Amino acid sequence: MATSSLIITCPASADAALHWWRADDGHIVARGQDFSPPSAARDTDAGTVMALIPAADTVIRIIDMGDMSAAQAEAAARYRAADLSIGSDLFVAVRALGGGDSMQVLCATISRARLADHMAELALRGLDPDVMIPVGLLLPANQTPVSATFGDLGVDRLGDLVLPPDEALGALLLGETPPAPLDQDARDAAMVAALADPPLNLRQGGFARRTPLFALGTGQGRTLAWLLGALLLISFAIPLIEIGKNYLGADLAERRALASAQRLVPEATDISQAEQAIDTRLAARGAGNAIATVPLAGLLSAMQPVAGVTLRQADYRPGGIIGAMIAAPRVEDLNAVLIALQNNGYTVTAAQRSDATGQAVADITVLAP
Repeated sequence: MATSSLIITCPASADAALHWWRADDGHIVARGQDFSPPSAARDTDAGTVMALIPAADTVIRIIDMGDMSAAQAEAAARYRAADLSIGSDLFVAVRALGGGDSMQVLCATISRARLADHMAELALRGLDPDVMIPVGLLLPANQTPVSATFGDLGVDRLGDLVLPPDEALGALLLGETPPAPLDQDARDAAMVAALADPPLNLRQGGFARRTPLFALGTGQGRTLAWLLGALLLISFAIPLIEIGKNYLGADLAERRALASAQRLVPEATDISQAEQAIDTRLAARGAGNAIATVPLAGLLSAMQPVAGVTLRQADYRPGGIIGAMIAAPRVEDLNAVLIALQNNGYTVTAAQRSDATGQAVADITVLAP
């Protein structure tokens, strides 16, 4: 049983008050009578909410089902109880009791419309009970009649016979001995015991309480929020860490390259100066990217796979740039050469035209990467 639970009576009409009790740790700690339970009583920390059904609304039976299993006995008892009842559109709640060589099944028969009305009235008051039991099942099945009133729900019981309070009916069915009333302590104990182990719950079958597909228990919402926050933090942290690692790796590689270059050009203070100084030294020796052979070789390599492209003119310009004139029968052939140069990392400029023979001509410059 949950730490804090709520017990309510089904109101007799739409404008009637209902009685309520709040139970904590096996004891009734608060009670009252209101149109709807106050917030202090309704907010029961996700504990059980149990509703009491008036005795006049249900017929209680215990049916002997022989040597059937519990599941078989409950299924057969539903039909047996419906056949023994008067009226149509009946709902039968069952619970197998076991018992020696013969399976006993406790049955409660109620009109479907009446049970639906009770649930709708409680829903209008903000209540969706987990357990709904006939009030008569709170009384002990003694061999002498007993009676009790839970809020405004009165009930008499003798053994398995449960009746609403009625003098004429009681005199006929309960005998001459007047029912012995249960005191408040006995009534409170009976309600607390029913919370722990309901003798029969009408919220079964078509009236079973719907369980949400996704429901959070007490404290789980806060835990889920922390987990989502941690997930977002991790999702941001991972790319930031990778960016930092790449930045540090690139910085380390640059410092190592500068240290290696300073062995040849100690006057360089950064990688750009070192690269420029090394290119100058290589050019003075007739090597490196700043000489004509590198871009010219790249141009010839790009022209080779394209049929029909010819080199009409080439000249070397300062800064390692090659100026050239290439020609082809089609503009597409010239574009193929230019694209190949760019894909290989060369810097290319081009001005295209047609000559007197109708061939496509491009005046280009090529700079090695």
